[in-house]
Amino acid sequence: MKLKRWQFILSFALLAGLLISAVGSALANNTAPTAAPALVRSENSVLAPHSFYYLYVPGSALRPRNSGDPWAASGDGGCIYSTTDGGAVFNVDIQLPEGAGIDYLRIFYNDTAAVDANAWVTSYDGEGGFDDLLYVPSAGNSGFGTNLSPFTRVIVHNANQALVLNWRPNVAGSTMQLCGLRIAYHMPDYYIYLPGILR
Repeated sequence: MKLKRWQFILSFALLAGLLISAVGSALANNTAPTAAPALVRSENSVLAPHSFYYLYVPGSALRPRNSGDPWAASGDGGCIYSTTDGGAVFNVDIQLPEGAGIDYLRIFYNDTAAVDANAWVTSYDGEGGFDDLLYVPSAGNSGFGTNLSPFTRVIVHNANQALVLNWRPNVAGSTMQLCGLRIAYHMPDYYIYLPGILR
């Protein structure tokens, strides 16, 4: 028991000494200490597997981008549809934690139409620029169904972009209904610089 306590105290003292000497030598040379490494991994790196979190938005939460586009709710569990314009775009703002990684977009629909609907995530930069990031269509025409986008790594940067979920039915009427959109994301991965202390 005493040996482990002394090992911990010694490890802590050595670490503190290294930190003090590094900062002290930088200040002695009249230079600033080097910046700590970024805590959030870069967009292109993939670390250990992690748990998914989900943001599920029912279709009834989306509204037409053009307020003049008429729409209706089907009464089937939060599904909506465009009543007159298949080209109408419906959207809703989404809020995710800074540094979170969006990996998938899933669409839930009631589709008996001959064409497929489209859903996607768009980022806006506040200066007129935008970027469509993830895309998924409905699939088939057999009624209620779901479809998943391909894997796409998108890192959330709330200071630089606003994120929006979009849906376009591509046909007017109740044969194409949006019942929900679900984003699968993971929380930021933080690097650990100190060795883990095990029992």
